[in-house]
Amino acid sequence: MPKLTNHEALPGFDAVAESRKWKESAAREIAGMSIAERMAYFRRHSSVEAIRQQASPAESAESCGVREEPPTK
Repeated sequence: MPKLTNHEALPGFDAVAESRKWKESAAREIAGMSIAERMAYFRRHSSVEAIRQQASPAESAESCGVREEPPTK
């Protein structure tokens, strides 16, 4: 049986694509900032509280529960 890659194990979620989207978005936002402004930006956006505030209520409730394992083939 072939080993499943990450995108096959969790259909509908592509971590690489999501990471790329975040990086591109962040790059556009910080493009004209000084080093100090960039550091402050990342401090504001990467704290646990900031991440929780960015998540929708449905996503927050879903992430607190037990996740079902994907079906095995």
